[in-house]
Amino acid sequence: MVDNSRNKNFKLGIIFMIISTLGFSFMQIFVKLTSGKFTLMQQVFMRNFVMLIICAVYILIRGSSFLGEKRNRKLILMRSVFGYMGVIFNFYAINHMIVADAGILQRTSPIFVVLIACFLFKEKFTLERFLTLTFSFIGAIFVVRPQFNSRLFPAMVAMSSALSASIAYMCVSKIGKAEKTETIIFIFSLFSTICSFPFIFKNLNIPDLKIFIYLILIGVASAVGQFGLTISYQYANASEVSIFNYLGIVFVVILGKVILDESVSIYSLIGIVLIFSMSLMSYIINSRKNKEKKL
Repeated sequence: MVDNSRNKNFKLGIIFMIISTLGFSFMQIFVKLTSGKFTLMQQVFMRNFVMLIICAVYILIRGSSFLGEKRNRKLILMRSVFGYMGVIFNFYAINHMIVADAGILQRTSPIFVVLIACFLFKEKFTLERFLTLTFSFIGAIFVVRPQFNSRLFPAMVAMSSALSASIAYMCVSKIGKAEKTETIIFIFSLFSTICSFPFIFKNLNIPDLKIFIYLILIGVASAVGQFGLTISYQYANASEVSIFNYLGIVFVVILGKVILDESVSIYSLIGIVLIFSMSLMSYIINSRKNKEKKL
């Protein structure tokens, strides 16, 4: 009888990655809705403070550990440091260059994930992974149509965001199921909240109720994204499911049209088709491989 546990875990990894990208897509929308009303660090602080509260309540309800196992703390701390750096770099790039340029550069993180997984953690780099990453990246370019006329430094910061996020994701992948999801996110949120707190009082304004709700929803959407991401990398190898991170571009295009009334061009539709096709191909190939390994 075939043991389908690996294939089941791979499917769960995909499902939670899609949930994660949807959560982060809503986060981007709420960040845009609060743009200009708050400073960068105020947005970053609220993003992590709300996640911290959600995680703390969840941990108390489940009776999980706040600090986790001692043997995992080094990786969790690395995840927190690089994750926080990734958020700061990403927000900085968005505020100092064309948003499309920042978006496409930040979306290079799956490429870094695969490269780090293959060269640092010795995961196998296959032709299929190379092709799906390449064509997904091309699809992302069609969607956002970057002009690449921004200054060099912000562009380098955007790439640094992708690299930092990739290292954070790999740390989560290596921790696996040895640590509770809520514990990993709690420590990351606590670290980020403490680091951001000293900077929130600069140009502090009292917003109206609607804008304040949007600010809170940045944290709520981020929590959904973080939980989905962490669980996904605990169920499957990072290089297997990171490709589905590109679906976030599709979600942003759809949400931008529905919520912000942004138009969707023919180029965006071409990119969406490419991204969905590559994600579907990756899913089918990996599902077959997982089944063959258990025969």
